[in-house]
Amino acid sequence: MTLKTEDDIRLLVEADEWMMVVLRAAEKLNLPDWWIGAGFLRNKVWNEIEGIDSHSTTDVDLVYFNPDDVSPEADWYYDEKMKGEFPTADWEVRNQARMHYVSESEPFKSTIDAISHWPETATCVAVKLEKDELKFAFCYGIDDLVNLIARPIPEYRYGNKFEVFNRRIKNKSWQTIWPDLKVELN
Repeated sequence: MTLKTEDDIRLLVEADEWMMVVLRAAEKLNLPDWWIGAGFLRNKVWNEIEGIDSHSTTDVDLVYFNPDDVSPEADWYYDEKMKGEFPTADWEVRNQARMHYVSESEPFKSTIDAISHWPETATCVAVKLEKDELKFAFCYGIDDLVNLIARPIPEYRYGNKFEVFNRRIKNKSWQTIWPDLKVELN
């Protein structure tokens, strides 16, 4: 399958039974402003482009936004709940209303605002299911995602954050997994 548009990505996700089961499980939590982001969607797209026959990942980054309860214990509760109900996935559930501390950013205004601060443009993507309809968020568009490009978001193009980007590319071995992946710095 050639991936050029959001509709192409929609068809890819809809055809992956495992991803759809994960999305349905996440939807049942009824978390405010929830999305599953990063590698769950990015890896699926990159695997398809590279001809790697597997579902996207077992890593499920379920993010939501609840400024009324920013306790880490709430996230740990959801982690354990989802791991118990769906043990074939490595769930990490995080309230983005408190995650600005981790990324040393200003407080986020929403889950999509938080996702837009993840290090690479192709990682700033997310999907969710609402009443059996897939919704997507592509904070920096889909070009880098569908063209196998790892590029830092603007705030990661200099200083200490640039080093974070470089370490991620190296430590995650992305170019070994996806040999056609291009790393672009601008």
